[in-house]
Amino acid sequence: MDFLTFLAIYIGGLALFIFVSLFGDSSAFRGTPVHSLHWLFTKGCCQGFWWLLQRVCGGSAALSLGNASKYCCEKRNPILQLLYLTLLAVSYYLYCRDVFSLLPLPYAPSWHQWTGAGVLGVCLLIFGVTSAADPGVVTADNAEFHQSLYPYDDVTNAQQDCDTCHISKPARSKHCRICNVCVARFDHHCGWVNNCVGMYNIRFFLAFLLTNLVLCLYAVTLLCIVLSGILHKHNVWYERTPWHSRGSGSLRRPASRLLQWLLVYYPVPTMLLVFLFLGTLMIGCFFAYHCSLIARGMTSYETFKWLDYKDHCMEMAKESRCSEQQRIESAQPVVSLQCSFQLGLSQICG
Repeated sequence: MDFLTFLAIYIGGLALFIFVSLFGDSSAFRGTPVHSLHWLFTKGCCQGFWWLLQRVCGGSAALSLGNASKYCCEKRNPILQLLYLTLLAVSYYLYCRDVFSLLPLPYAPSWHQWTGAGVLGVCLLIFGVTSAADPGVVTADNAEFHQSLYPYDDVTNAQQDCDTCHISKPARSKHCRICNVCVARFDHHCGWVNNCVGMYNIRFFLAFLLTNLVLCLYAVTLLCIVLSGILHKHNVWYERTPWHSRGSGSLRRPASRLLQWLLVYYPVPTMLLVFLFLGTLMIGCFFAYHCSLIARGMTSYETFKWLDYKDHCMEMAKESRCSEQQRIESAQPVVSLQCSFQLGLSQICG
């Protein structure tokens, strides 16, 4: 197996893991291996690790890990924000050290250093705005206004009170247990910006996704140009054989050989290209998903609520069919007994 095949398998496996983790619980995959893999990735591995930790380290270590997990997953904290800033800082440092230092190259002038810094600055600005923006917190003062925006449908948006905020929840709102507030037209809680995404900051969140997508696309495109220029500069595009020379009729190196050469002599730019390519795919898919939700006038939370409602209706229909089938089967002996009685009576009277 060459390196290119291994890299393709790695990227495909990572994409499958992300897809199964995010969408494997959908009703479309119930009873399929995808749903089983989703349980394994999201619950089975965690339960197995928890059991192993209790067996090896005892209950005190499990309790400490549980408290840490509760803080990371159920409390508002800046962990993912710091991780995002760290990823940007490390990636930009490596880019400056190992990519910008190679400029200028053919089709890659040196002014890309300034445009790259500008795009990064815009990303940081939108990140700060999205983190600080009001998602649409519903309070006692503005609850009446939010209630007038959307009607209740008594299906997924039934009228009910919030026991924590002590207000009547408007339609399409939800109480976020992490932020401990009710949010109008709630979409989801994003740990990367440490804030809820709702009616007032959904535009900033989309801008945050778009700017990061543009940043990754810009970095990947520039890296491809730079690495291509390096291959051209060192005459690596073609095989050097005694009977072929560079030019007409020469042998072009396979992609796997070119990638191996780049990993040997330029490992950091090559691995940056792989990392940023994966980041571009993930951010692009997430951005496209939210654009599709906006086109349908839905939110992430409402999408999952409708899926749960659909599953509930299917379960109720299945139970109704089973009850009807049992009623028919239980009535069959009575009908046959009545027929036998009528037949015997007709024979006696006849």
